[in-house]
Amino acid sequence: MITKFVESLAQYEHRLRPLLLKLLGNPCFIATYSHLRPTVLKLLASTHVETKAPCRPQTLWNLTFRNDVGNAAGLDKDGSLLEFNYRLGAGFAVVGTVLHKPHTGNLYPLCGRETNPWTPLPGSHSAINSLGLPGYGIDPVLDRIRAFKQKIQATDFPIGLSIMGHPREEGEEKIIGVETCLSKSIHLVDFIEINESCPNVQHHDHSALQQRVERFCQLRNELKPTLPLWFKFSQCPDSKTLMALDEAGVQAIVLTNTQTDYKEILKTIAASDRALFCAYTQAYRGGISGEVIQSIAEQEILKAKACIEQHQLNLKLIHVGGLKNRSDMQHSRELAPLREWYSGFMEAMGRMPLKYIYPSLF
Repeated sequence: MITKFVESLAQYEHRLRPLLLKLLGNPCFIATYSHLRPTVLKLLASTHVETKAPCRPQTLWNLTFRNDVGNAAGLDKDGSLLEFNYRLGAGFAVVGTVLHKPHTGNLYPLCGRETNPWTPLPGSHSAINSLGLPGYGIDPVLDRIRAFKQKIQATDFPIGLSIMGHPREEGEEKIIGVETCLSKSIHLVDFIEINESCPNVQHHDHSALQQRVERFCQLRNELKPTLPLWFKFSQCPDSKTLMALDEAGVQAIVLTNTQTDYKEILKTIAASDRALFCAYTQAYRGGISGEVIQSIAEQEILKAKACIEQHQLNLKLIHVGGLKNRSDMQHSRELAPLREWYSGFMEAMGRMPLKYIYPSLF
């Protein structure tokens, strides 16, 4: 019963978005979607879907992925959607991004109540978020991953954990926070994705990236040498950095995350969304995801692919950004062995019944 309700709600909401934007106006539209987002995710977590997962097996790092599409970090921040994504037909899952201790994220007063800002861009099939990594810390997340693995015991559905340093910490304290997450999760998850790309928080000093990479790889080598380490970036690192990542023992790079070049992205925003886009970014800044960053993501993947081939590196590519349908996935398969989606998945929920979402990509 709840599945039909969720499907109907998603499809009606998707059709009504442009009208809601006109009726509510920018501030109220942003506040409404920001407040509703946690409720929608809770509904998804309680939705039971049974479908036959698409079979396009990939074997990488001695892990079997039943197919090559999984959710990107940000969709399932705390592991509560693992069973939902598994039964929906995803090939793998990324949980997080997770911090070593709780964080409120970026809170703003919206219509009388503080929340983390997020809004869709209805005419552009995209979204903006300034969430800032809210969460309860790593321990409850690991409990959910452990419970899922005990219940499902899947051998072809790898689970990765996205981690990064706490936004309220700096320097050595921030690095230790990442190491804490790595140490606690390394014997439970199937791979680790280290987030060097979230635009809504303060990151490590980029000039010290190579030292951090070596440090995290060394800790991995001490605790579980076979665990794949992925690093996620908003833009393709230069060739020197890619070579250093490969030499240190990183298995993959993930490109891209949400984007913040507002001036350029505004050129691709639908006319009906431009006032909303400008109002949101002026008030909350934030990163843009979805269809409008598709070409940016592809350009960054192509740069990385060319460098990897030129220098014969062992790095694998994970493609993220603007992927939304079978055509996009087919093209992505020419560029990378695995791909992730988030905004495209949310758009797909508004177009079709849940059980068809993953089969429609193959």
